[in-house]
Amino acid sequence: MAEHSHQVQSHMHDFEAHVRAVEGDLEYYRAKRFEPRIFTLIRRGVISFYDILKAASPTPLATEPSDEGDGHAKDVESRVRALEDGLDDYVREIGIVSGALGDSIDVVTEDTRKERGDYDEFFRIAKREHHGSLEERIQSLGEDIRDYRNLLDIFARALIQRGLLSEDDLNKSRTAVKKARTWNGGKIVARAWVDPDFKAKLISHGREALRELSIPPGRVGKLGVLENTESVHHVIVCTLCSCYPYDLLGDTPWWYKQDIYKKRIITNPRGILEEMFGLKVPPNMEIRVHDSTSDVRYMVIPRRPKDTEGMREEELAKLVRVDSLIGAAEALHPSEVGNVKETEWGHAKPRPRDY
Repeated sequence: MAEHSHQVQSHMHDFEAHVRAVEGDLEYYRAKRFEPRIFTLIRRGVISFYDILKAASPTPLATEPSDEGDGHAKDVESRVRALEDGLDDYVREIGIVSGALGDSIDVVTEDTRKERGDYDEFFRIAKREHHGSLEERIQSLGEDIRDYRNLLDIFARALIQRGLLSEDDLNKSRTAVKKARTWNGGKIVARAWVDPDFKAKLISHGREALRELSIPPGRVGKLGVLENTESVHHVIVCTLCSCYPYDLLGDTPWWYKQDIYKKRIITNPRGILEEMFGLKVPPNMEIRVHDSTSDVRYMVIPRRPKDTEGMREEELAKLVRVDSLIGAAEALHPSEVGNVKETEWGHAKPRPRDY
């Protein structure tokens, strides 16, 4: 029975995978979430192309994400990170504008799907292709993100000018999003617990599955998702530094960065889980330790607690704590909510003997 699988890597190596991931998500949100909404509202007479044209003139061009300073002088990793940040900003703004519209405009879901081309190839929006070298594709993607964000800003301005949105409300939503502590881990796990199809897609294609929840992917080239079962318990570590999908799941636990955890979880996972976290993994259960890197970052789907049948997703999400997303704890039983001593990082601070 293998106690761990350990592979050490440095920082970002697979630039190609990161660029492909940005390209795939950018295409999805453009062609499935944003542009079809414009067409739907135009067809319904809510706004017109002329409204958008009028709104465009006073709108300054957004700054290209990868154009800070001399692009040739910047290293590839920083340019890829800029693409990922620009994509996240675009995805969040789509959610803010769509959320502000809410139910104020009567749009039939089936019509929206048809507009996306889900039911009729005739309506399908052509896919944007990016060719050339890696450098050329990074440049092209940066320009696309700038242009797509500009159109989104112009669209929001047109809605404001038509009295369909309030600029104050939009600004308040943007401020709230920036101040809010990211806590998507519970939302992701709760959906996986109640939706087997989503869970299967999450495990096989983690990053793509998040699109269903409109969650910005963050700086994640590939998201590895591991499910704890009655026979296998997964644990995450980053032996090189502290790679963790914090912009997706929330703040990195403080102990995850400590050498005491990084070294001992590899050599004695069963012992350190009990000593640091009080988690006793049964002897007949296999423990697998996975090394997170800048290219592949992991999260764990903890076992669903007992007595949770019939609970809503919002309630289930509260049972998921930071430690359980790494495999250092189980999810809470409903009776434990509010009774477990929490800190800013989630779990009460562990105290290993030689810390």
